[in-house]
Amino acid sequence: MDHSETMQAAVFLGPERMELRDVPVRRPAPGQVLLRVEACGVCGTDHHIFAGELTAGVRAPVILGHEIAARVEALGEGVGAFERGRLAAVDPVIGCRTCPECRAGRSNLCANPTVVGYALDGGYARYVVVPAEKVVPLAESAGAAGGVLCETLACVINGYDRLGFTAGASALILGAGTVGLLWLQLLARSPASVVLQSEPVAYRRNKAADLGADVVIDPGAGDLAEAVRAELPRGVDVIVDASGDPHAVEQAVGLLAPGGTLMVFGVCPEGSAVRVDPFALYDRQAKIVASKMPPGTLDRAAALIEAGRIPCDAIVTSTVSLGEAAAAVAAFNDHRDSQVKVAVDPWMAAD
Repeated sequence: MDHSETMQAAVFLGPERMELRDVPVRRPAPGQVLLRVEACGVCGTDHHIFAGELTAGVRAPVILGHEIAARVEALGEGVGAFERGRLAAVDPVIGCRTCPECRAGRSNLCANPTVVGYALDGGYARYVVVPAEKVVPLAESAGAAGGVLCETLACVINGYDRLGFTAGASALILGAGTVGLLWLQLLARSPASVVLQSEPVAYRRNKAADLGADVVIDPGAGDLAEAVRAELPRGVDVIVDASGDPHAVEQAVGLLAPGGTLMVFGVCPEGSAVRVDPFALYDRQAKIVASKMPPGTLDRAAALIEAGRIPCDAIVTSTVSLGEAAAAVAAFNDHRDSQVKVAVDPWMAAD
């Protein structure tokens, strides 16, 4: 292609301002790869950025989108590991490489990361340039849906590693959005003795049932604790909050079995608080752990997707054009009764 040409992109200009523009297609610098975007997932983080609720590390104007499925288009000088046309996913978190966390291999905890789709132009565009080491090749069988889910699954794998899951344990997942359904795929295969999933939206409860949850609970139909205790009187060994709801986190502590673990995975609003009885934690020898971003786990996520272990096409439920990207990001919380993961296809013709 002629790299002097322009492309269409949905550019974030500031809170609640995203505009479809023609922008230059960048040439890949040494050590970089130019990717032709196939699809880019709409994430809750994009919604928080768009709404002005998340500003840390965001540099507007910028092209949002960090859940990127793409094909290798061109290589910068010194990059020889990729074939043109190869399907790939992107690890969007670029650590500073010099802080103690980066030096210890925990770039997800870097105090000053640069994130594709936050500070660097992301995937709501026809092309994107990223460092070569952040490009993860995928088999053709993964498809665009696999590429879109690879980064989120990598986050889930990091959380799963931190759980130290024991075969035969019981599990409860709070929430059945994209994150909750990906957690379900890992926990249902662990093997767990039983996996419960709580979700207030009927469409997503049905998804959870179809994708492997043993028991699906509607928390709006009655007392969640009673429903869980009816299945597991002693409590739950592992609870994963995939909802980002502080109230759900607070409820979860009281549902832990002796020796149980609560994984705080959903992103609660910054500054929110929950009440925890320290004696209850002590008395049950329970623990609370958390997980943030993928610390180099995209290759493992790609392996699971390539092996067909993740029902990607059942989780990526809708595709929209670039012209519809702003509306999809703004309405992230409004389509839960009909969609799970929405992806932006930058080559789709607008309606």
